[in-house]
Amino acid sequence: MGTALRGLQVLEALAGMRQPAGLSAVAARVGLSESQTFRVLRDLEQGGYLDHLGRNGYRVASRSVALAALIGPRPALLRAVYPVVTRLAQVTREAAVLHLRSGGYRVLVLGVPAPARPTVDPAGVLGERSPLVSGASGRIILAYLPAAELAGMDLGGITTDQLRVTRERGYETSFGENHPGIAGISAPLLAYPGGVDGDEQPTVLGAITVAGPSARLGAGDFTRVLGPLLAACRDLAPRLSAVLGPDPGATIEALDL
Repeated sequence: MGTALRGLQVLEALAGMRQPAGLSAVAARVGLSESQTFRVLRDLEQGGYLDHLGRNGYRVASRSVALAALIGPRPALLRAVYPVVTRLAQVTREAAVLHLRSGGYRVLVLGVPAPARPTVDPAGVLGERSPLVSGASGRIILAYLPAAELAGMDLGGITTDQLRVTRERGYETSFGENHPGIAGISAPLLAYPGGVDGDEQPTVLGAITVAGPSARLGAGDFTRVLGPLLAACRDLAPRLSAVLGPDPGATIEALDL
């Protein structure tokens, strides 16, 4: 059996297990020795497809999440999001980036570079995994999480009052936090279980960000991209919710068991 095929089989086995899963359990599932399984798991971890949680074992990680979003279980995901994100990049003349929430992180699922600009790609790397406490897209997601969930998270010094102000404003900005020299403005993708006019708190699925070099996209320039950004979020959120099913928050969480 080739190394690539063995890696796919181990990844497939782990994805179907309760996670995190220990080395011996994964080895038993795939029918390999523990030494063989360890080598495969180590390579997958180094490639960003798995996280190793010490004695707790292994779990599916960011690149696997992005791969799942691209080729399964619902290829309709990209068909729903690509036109909206691409149009936003064309209208703003800046890069447009889509992140989905994955536990305490967000995962970059789609990045559309700025059209007809010098070759600068502030979109990041497909599958890039960043904590919610860092960057505009992370903090705007945090701002819409339920208080009970926030209580169990390390907010890295961010206060609930700061998150309340961000939520009331409806967008967040950042300057070079994750990518030096890159500024961004982010708005949330919200699913409303009972409809927009209902009383239930919306579920935050992720965020869309418009990003560009700080020299071109400064604080004073955010006003020209904010309207199209909010419109894109209003357009995409119900489509994304429909693709992810009746309980989109649970589906997003399940992407990173």
